Amino acid sequence: MAYNPQVVDAKIVSHNPKNGLFEIVAQMKDRTVCRLIYEKDASGQPRPTHINRLLKEPCPICRKDFLCNCMSKFKETISSQALEKAGTPQ
Repeated sequence: MAYNPQVVDAKIVSHNPKNGLFEIVAQMKDRTVCRLIYEKDASGQPRPTHINRLLKEPCPICRKDFLCNCMSKFKETISSQALEKAGTPQ
C-alpha cells in the first residue's frame, strides 16, 4: 500500500519578511505532524526547501520512532496541500 499524505490542518508558525523565509506546521490525517520550511524565489512564489517530521508519532512509512527522511519523498504533495490550508504570509 502506497502512502497517501492528506493535510488536515496547517498553520504559519514563523515568518521573516526580510529574506522571505517562513515555516508552516502541517498536521496530517494519520496524526503525523510535519514542519515545512519555505523560501520565496525571485518571482515571489513560495518554494519548499525542507520538511521535518515532528517526533510525536512514529513515521507512517517506515514505522521508525526516530529521525528518518521518508517525508522528503512527499515534500511537494504535502507542501501544496499545506499552502492551500494556511496560505502565504504577506
